[in-house]
Amino acid sequence: MEKVNNRVAVLIDAENVGSSNAKQIFDTMSSYGEVTIKQIFADWSNPQVAPWKKEIENYSIVANHQFAFVKGKNTSDLSLVIQAMIILYEKDVDTFCIVSSDSDLTRLVQELRERNKLVIGMGGRNSIKSFVNAFSEFIYLGEQIDHIVLENLPKFDELPKPSVTQNNARPVENKKPKHRPLLEQDKLETMREIIERLIDESGRALYAQIATEMKNKYSDFVPKNYNAKSLKYLMEKLLPVLKNYDVFEESLPTNPNSKIMSLVKKKETTKK
Repeated sequence: MEKVNNRVAVLIDAENVGSSNAKQIFDTMSSYGEVTIKQIFADWSNPQVAPWKKEIENYSIVANHQFAFVKGKNTSDLSLVIQAMIILYEKDVDTFCIVSSDSDLTRLVQELRERNKLVIGMGGRNSIKSFVNAFSEFIYLGEQIDHIVLENLPKFDELPKPSVTQNNARPVENKKPKHRPLLEQDKLETMREIIERLIDESGRALYAQIATEMKNKYSDFVPKNYNAKSLKYLMEKLLPVLKNYDVFEESLPTNPNSKIMSLVKKKETTKK
């Protein structure tokens, strides 16, 4: 059976997303299918969006212009909505990618999903939760996270104290690097609940089932957001905090090289 190549439309709000993200946008979306439509929206008389012009040439993007009649008001979002609806009804597209953190586009995302389209969002970590969760998947731009979640953070009185220099010099603070957990606490608790229920039902929790249920609740539960190239690698990063479970691998009967990955309850060791 011939494999169908999905057709992808990428629509970028240039007034909301920086040009430095262009490579990540198109590298990521090429994995979803053939990017047949590439459009970008802005008031191109605004010097702040000028860096995008080089990327427009590099990636052969169609630039749409919309004057901002009110200073400081982003007007490109309305132009983006109009083009998205034209594409929806006139073009053969399977997947839409909306590149923006503008929550005004939430209703557009909902409408596209109601028409059975896969809708991928790409934007900043500052995107509001209701906007993020409107998408089939949401991928954060410009982030690299390579540390695991910490369950027991140090208490305030355990933090290092500022060091004092001699000669009444100004104290030099011990600056700690800013760390954000790999997986937020609410998501970690939700994952544990899913794993426990699946194990209760069938004795094991398949990685694929865990991922499906997590993404149904959190559209940003995507390995790319956690600097992991696949679900398997993301689960490996999380195993240190999923201490009650062991990994179970099972080979497919039709392909011994392919593995079905799941979690099972860790066996209790009895003391002699």
